[in-house]
Amino acid sequence: MERYNSDFDHVGDFVERWNAGVRHARVWTIAIGALLVVAGVASAAAPMSIYALIQGLVAAALIVGGLGEVASYVHTPELFRSPTMLVMGVLNALLGVMLLVLPAYLTAGTVVFLLAFLFIISGAERVTYARRLRYFGLPDSGLTTATGVLNIVCGVAFLLMPAFSGVVFGYVVAAYLIVGGASLVVEGISMRPIER
Repeated sequence: MERYNSDFDHVGDFVERWNAGVRHARVWTIAIGALLVVAGVASAAAPMSIYALIQGLVAAALIVGGLGEVASYVHTPELFRSPTMLVMGVLNALLGVMLLVLPAYLTAGTVVFLLAFLFIISGAERVTYARRLRYFGLPDSGLTTATGVLNIVCGVAFLLMPAFSGVVFGYVVAAYLIVGGASLVVEGISMRPIER
């Protein structure tokens, strides 16, 4: 970790790094978001008949998404890093491994609570990231705030209805993937180079 230097232009450094990789980040964010939405729609369309296939695809999508969040954390400048992003990446990958390895009767109850906490943590991270963007005068933080609030609301709903969520586990996973994927697609579409 580098020492804080008050003469260093942290915002300028962030803008320079952002503008250098915005196109690449946009493509990957939209692609991963679309993958999550497709996996969510597939999970909602046939929760019981092809559960094993959907479980494998959903697990793969969560593992890839989790590893992407960890990579994003590593590549974000230190001043703009959020430890929550690292935690979200690890929890998403763990959830994917759980879905892949454990039988459904063991994971159903646990995964509902894990999904709820993932939603809440992800929403809080999105809201604080938007606040940080506004603080440094960077544009377009409204969509990030909106997706954060939506994630928090979904997480609280899962916590308040765990038994119902456990019964409709396939639909809970579908909702998580669709909301998370749609959030990524919206954020990817709104990514623009920053003009200073």
